[in-house]
Amino acid sequence: MKKTINLSLIALLISSSIAYSEIKVGNLGVVTGTVGAASQYISKGVDANRDQPTASLTAEFASNSDIQLILGAGVFYSRPDKPVASGGNYDYEFDYNIGLRKTLDKLTLDVGHITFSYPSANSNLNLDSSSFYAKAAFAATKETTFTIYYEADDTKGSKPISAKTGDNFYELSLSHNFGPATLNLAYGDFNDNATYYKAGLSKELFDLNFTVDYISNNLDRKSWSASWKDKNFLVAGVSKAF
Repeated sequence: MKKTINLSLIALLISSSIAYSEIKVGNLGVVTGTVGAASQYISKGVDANRDQPTASLTAEFASNSDIQLILGAGVFYSRPDKPVASGGNYDYEFDYNIGLRKTLDKLTLDVGHITFSYPSANSNLNLDSSSFYAKAAFAATKETTFTIYYEADDTKGSKPISAKTGDNFYELSLSHNFGPATLNLAYGDFNDNATYYKAGLSKELFDLNFTVDYISNNLDRKSWSASWKDKNFLVAGVSKAF
C-alpha cells in the first residue's frame, strides 16, 4: 500500500461531506471515527493494492478550544496478491497526524503533520514517510463546500526502488448536496507520480455512508516504473461513523 486510500486518513482530512457521531471526552473535547471498506485502494490517483478490497478504521480527537488541537490515527488493511516490490507484501498501513484547526464563520482551516507507516514491510524498502499538511474548507452554502488541501513531504518521499516515488501533493475539491445524494468532484496533483480527476456520489442511508467514485489518472510524469500505465477506476465504499 502507498499513502492513502479512498477512505483513508487523508481522504477523511480532505472530505467535507461526511457526517460524524461524537464521543465526549469530559471537558477536553470529542472523539469521532469511522469504520469502513472500499472495493479498491486508490492512493492519490494511483492503484496501490493490485485491485484488492481494503478495510479501514480511523479516529480523531478534537479539543474543546477556540483553536482546536487535532489528534488522528488510522489503520488500513489489505493483502495484495502481488507485492509492489520484493519484501513488500505487507498487509496493513498505520497513519497518524497531529494538527490545529480554526473555524472562522464559513471557513475552516487545518494545519498539521501526518506520518504514513508500514510496520510489516521490509525496512529496506523505506516506505515510511511524513508530510506537513494544510487545508482550507469554505462552506459557500449549506449544501456546497469548496476545499483546498496541500501536503509538503518532509522525508524526501518513499523509495521502494532507486527512484523517488513520493513528493508534494495537492487536491482541489467541490462537494454539493443536491438532495438525493452528494456530488463530489476533485482534481489532484501528486508530484512525480500522477495527476487525476475524480467524480463521485455519496449517500447517507441506514446510518451508513455509501460512496462510488470514478477516477481517471495520468502517469506521464512518473519516473519509478514504466509498466504502470494511465488507468480509469470505479471504486465503491461504505463507512459508518461512531
